[in-house]
Amino acid sequence: MAGEKSGESHEEIFEHEFEILQRFKEKFQVTSDSNSDLVEYKILGENYEQLLRQSIKLMKIGDSTQRRLIKTQNQLQEANDQIEKSYNNLKALSQFGQSITSSLDTKEIILSVLHHIQPMMSTDVLSIGMYEEDKKQIKYKFCVKNGAYVPSLAFEKLNEKNFSSLCFEKKQEIIIQDIESENPDLVSSIKELWDDLTHSLVYFPLKVEDRFIGIFTVQSLQKNAYSENQLNVLRTLASYVGIAIDNADAYKNLSKKNKQLNDNIEKINSLNEGLEKERQKSEKLLLNILPASIAERLKAGENVISDYFPEATVMFADLAGFTKMSAKLASPEKLVIILNEIFTEFDMVANKYGLEKIKTIGDCYMVAGGIPVTSTDHTERVGNASIDMLKVFTEIKANWDMDFGIRIGMHVGSVVAGVIGQNKFVYDLWGDTVNTASRMESHGVPGRINCSSEIYQKLKDKFIFEDRGEMEVKGKGIMRMYFLNNRK
Repeated sequence: MAGEKSGESHEEIFEHEFEILQRFKEKFQVTSDSNSDLVEYKILGENYEQLLRQSIKLMKIGDSTQRRLIKTQNQLQEANDQIEKSYNNLKALSQFGQSITSSLDTKEIILSVLHHIQPMMSTDVLSIGMYEEDKKQIKYKFCVKNGAYVPSLAFEKLNEKNFSSLCFEKKQEIIIQDIESENPDLVSSIKELWDDLTHSLVYFPLKVEDRFIGIFTVQSLQKNAYSENQLNVLRTLASYVGIAIDNADAYKNLSKKNKQLNDNIEKINSLNEGLEKERQKSEKLLLNILPASIAERLKAGENVISDYFPEATVMFADLAGFTKMSAKLASPEKLVIILNEIFTEFDMVANKYGLEKIKTIGDCYMVAGGIPVTSTDHTERVGNASIDMLKVFTEIKANWDMDFGIRIGMHVGSVVAGVIGQNKFVYDLWGDTVNTASRMESHGVPGRINCSSEIYQKLKDKFIFEDRGEMEVKGKGIMRMYFLNNRK
């Protein structure tokens, strides 16, 4: 019955029972009280009435308990909703914090903070100030005013009284809900700093591992603009902003150092390229002066280079009559041009047969085979080279239409080879073989290749020789000589 109608009173719920009880009472009022059986029924009726009254009382207590239970349930639901809302807000704030700490652009960071908190609270001014230790100031490089990012040159000195210095000194947040009543002495400095008078101001120190890096401030033109919940949001944001700004600053410094490093590397590479080019030039010049193997030995640190060769072939080629003819040339340049053309062609021939050019002395060209790398066919290669040199000379002479000739002399024997000099290296040969080869050239005939009997003995099977017979040679006595005419 108690659950029939929620709007009924407790008496209405037991209305039928009370009607029965009332008829029962009325019946026993007209009946004699002396009847013992009726008295018992009368007592039973009274007990029934008490039971009804007690039931009503219990129902009232139950209703009250139920109301309190419903109220408690509603309060619990509201608390659960609030907890869930706080959790979701915290989760969103944490995700946002992770987002900005992964950003390396300060402008992007401050605009992200603005977009996150703008729907929650008044943000007429939002700025991040960086601590400049050398200048003892907070410089607000990054600022948003009235929802727009603006360049800022604002700064506050830490040795003066201002909110930045208070925040720096205490390393604690500064909360101002009405600057005119709480800090009237700083009104003018705030107006000068932001070109407007903000009434509510919050300053949060930005710290990373107890290292002070700057200040995060949010300000409103309204008084009492920030509730405790909003301040809690800003406190949490400040910790993320500190990490984000520190990361961005570290990245900026690293990028700057990387750029400097790359610039230095480019400079070093450029210098290295220059040095390599100069080294190659020096290498080329050195190889023009010295044989490659000798140059390597010098670079390896050998101070004295001297080698004995049991057998080497030495050849001299002298331009006969060139000195007399050069006196008739109109200019010295023409002299050099002719000599350069002849000796350049001789160099090409020497390279073709793997011979070593030793030097030029005036209009005389000296070449050797079998040094500095020994071989068994050096005499044959020098013989071939002498024939080619005679041929190219004849062609050059015809082109220039000049009246001079060439004498070539050859000899084979032991020599000493080495490097002399410190500033200007010279690879040279010494020994009787060199002197004899020179005598073969000087006792020769223009246009012919004059050889010693030692040359003849080594090459008679591969070349055509003409016996000149025995001749007196200055400093050598009687020597038999041969003209090398051609290959067989």
